Amino acid sequence: MWRSVIVYNGEKISVESESLVISMENGITKKIPLEDLYCVVIDNRMLTITVPAMTAFAKYKVHVVFTDEHHLPVAMSYPINNNYRSYGILKKQLSMTRDFKGEIWKLITTAKIYNQATTLENVWCDREIVSKMKKYASEVEPDDLGCREAIAAKLFFRNMYGSSFVRFEDDAINIVLNYGYAIIRSAVAKSLVAHGFNCVMGVHHISETNEFNLADDFMEPLRPMVDHWVEANMDFIEEGLSKTVKNELVNLVNQEMLFDGKKMKVRYAIDSMIKTFVSAVENGVPEKLVLPEVIYHHEK
Repeated sequence: MWRSVIVYNGEKISVESESLVISMENGITKKIPLEDLYCVVIDNRMLTITVPAMTAFAKYKVHVVFTDEHHLPVAMSYPINNNYRSYGILKKQLSMTRDFKGEIWKLITTAKIYNQATTLENVWCDREIVSKMKKYASEVEPDDLGCREAIAAKLFFRNMYGSSFVRFEDDAINIVLNYGYAIIRSAVAKSLVAHGFNCVMGVHHISETNEFNLADDFMEPLRPMVDHWVEANMDFIEEGLSKTVKNELVNLVNQEMLFDGKKMKVRYAIDSMIKTFVSAVENGVPEKLVLPEVIYHHEK
């Protein structure tokens, strides 16, 4: 199984004999084969990393997430131009019509709201609320002109975390959610770039200051998976981002999802989703896009 590693301790990251080497202050070194790595999160502002290590990460298609003084992900590094059709995909991406993007966003938004409904259902939310969420999902228009995503989000968060919860406030729940979302975003960005897409050019997210607009589009159906973990682990997040919490959130890429009727780990579901987006873009047929569905094995 590919590993996602968080580096908390150590003075230096380097490479030796195709292995990641973490040099500790006490002279001990830890080695991990590069071929086993999926993602590395660097959560140590005093650590140094060599250029050969960064190029080795790129060679082995490992994406690297960097955190700030608050231990929140703020930047990422991933391989570029590792798809032989990159130029062709980029041309197709540039030629996406407004109608095409509107239909793609409808599919993404519908999948997100359905996944939110499934998540609420799993935490024993009132059936009427779940039914209302599914109704919102069925009402999504191209480009979500009826704003069903925003309406559903208010209902979803209120019933997940209580009526007093406000998204984007500086509290433990929001801090943990942001961390989990950032990890999923990095995984989606990695897959998009690997398939030749430029993340700056989004379908719905179009901020000129955001380098990951397209990743923000395609991470939407995956957000409820993070929400579910947070709701199920409220006792562990009272003090915010502990090492245990961060390890669990990084490991969400190894959780299972349902993709086109098949169970697979999140990281594979992401890659499969982006492959269908390639097909949709190349053929000009939005309906070729397939989005993953959340599944949960342990009910409350």
